[in-house]
Amino acid sequence: MQRNLVPTVIGFLLAGSVLFLTLRLYLPFFQPIAWAAVIALFLHPVNRLMRRLLGGRRGLAALLLCILFVGLVFVPLIFALTNLTSQAIEIITQLKKQLETKSLAEIFIPDPHKYPYLHTIGKIFFEKLALYEKEIQSALLSLASSAGQFILSQGTVIFRNTVNLILQVIFMLFTLFYLFRDGDYFVEGLKGLLPVPPEEARRIVEKVQQVIEATLYGSILTALAQGGLALIIYLILEVPSSLLLGLLTALASFIPLVGTGLVWLPLVIYFLLSASYVKALILLAYGSLFISQIDSLIRPYFIGGRTEIHNLFIFFSILGGLKLFGFLGVFLGPILVALSISVIEIYHLKLAEESYARTPGSGDY
Repeated sequence: MQRNLVPTVIGFLLAGSVLFLTLRLYLPFFQPIAWAAVIALFLHPVNRLMRRLLGGRRGLAALLLCILFVGLVFVPLIFALTNLTSQAIEIITQLKKQLETKSLAEIFIPDPHKYPYLHTIGKIFFEKLALYEKEIQSALLSLASSAGQFILSQGTVIFRNTVNLILQVIFMLFTLFYLFRDGDYFVEGLKGLLPVPPEEARRIVEKVQQVIEATLYGSILTALAQGGLALIIYLILEVPSSLLLGLLTALASFIPLVGTGLVWLPLVIYFLLSASYVKALILLAYGSLFISQIDSLIRPYFIGGRTEIHNLFIFFSILGGLKLFGFLGVFLGPILVALSISVIEIYHLKLAEESYARTPGSGDY
């Protein structure tokens, strides 16, 4: 018995060591590989259509899809983020200048000729705050300086790591090409590697696919809805660069908790500083009641409803995913929760089957 045990233990140790070293080997490339997997799954219907149009030439379809992704998604995204950074710095700089040269009353109290009622209300309000005005002004100035420094520091970090960022993108596109071309084979191979019966392996893979698709489609539809609603109000209020700001609002919707407020709240401040008080009030009300609230309708329906996972678990899985994996965690968090639920369900079914098998007379008819 012991003679047979020693080779088995050695075999397990060798297998464990090889698996550990293999994981360490791929760990530096986790982010680009994971992003490529998420994108490939989302664009899988487009990939199948492309293959049919090209007569089943998988390699050519994969190459063209990668080129389209770079041209239609990646380049516009970089352009939008660059513009968002510059506009945020411009608004913060203007706010700092106003706070350094004027009092709070001078900045925020409306013109008495244009807005007599608002002027009266503002005057009364700031008279009440007169004792704390210096502290409030100092706190706002400190907050504006911190926000400006944070944005500049992030831009500097990205600039310094440009080479690393370019390499990460190249690795992602390289992986994406092979996932487009051979992804079906990889999925079948993964099913065979799972240490469960084929039917249960199929269920686990389908559950993961379902969660990824629901998360992606739910997030993207939410972004389109919020971006569209924002664009409408930006056009009505004649906001400069309305189309770009609508796109940035859609992108900001992917960020939990703060979300679209990252775009429309600075615009409210901009209108206040520009003495456009009615526009500021309209945008604040519209942003709070419509742009931000649509998220609580669409996202839970797609992610929680279609995956049959409670919204509470989805919410904390996204926040935990963001903390562990960064922006990628928006997708990886729900996937890990779905995997855990699938494993628990399989274990529960096995226990039920064993319990039924042990029940006296369960096999009699």
